Amino acid sequence: MARREAIAAAGALLVAAWVFREATALPFGSLRQPGPGFAPRWAAVTLAGLSVLLLVQALRALPSTGSGPPPAPEARGGGLRVAGLVLALAFYVVALVPVGYPICTFLLVLFMRRPTTRRALLPALVLAAAAAAGSYLLFAVWLRVPLPPGPFAG
Repeated sequence: MARREAIAAAGALLVAAWVFREATALPFGSLRQPGPGFAPRWAAVTLAGLSVLLLVQALRALPSTGSGPPPAPEARGGGLRVAGLVLALAFYVVALVPVGYPICTFLLVLFMRRPTTRRALLPALVLAAAAAAGSYLLFAVWLRVPLPPGPFAG
């Protein structure tokens, strides 16, 4: 598992370097008036930093030669979880306009969070509500991005 993570981290680091190189062709602007290259450069820097962190963790987790127990087998049902998430995202895309952004986002976050909080429903509900409300405030209200409000909008 650590080997796969190291390969993925190295690939993401290469993507970050390529994005940063391509973004340097665009004007950067300033903090008050960002240019077209502002967001791609910062996204590339963020991706590179996270990739380096993952690469370091993966390299530390690689088993040393000849000593220690064999690596643990991968958890069962990983493919089913991935398929469930893909289906949930497909439902999210289809239901976004008729149901609305806040409700769809709430349900998606609740679905994604629920497997990790089997016994505690309240934290999952609070997180889903905070994610839906916070992202709606950020994008629809403050940044004025047109999002589908849903049938309950007044």
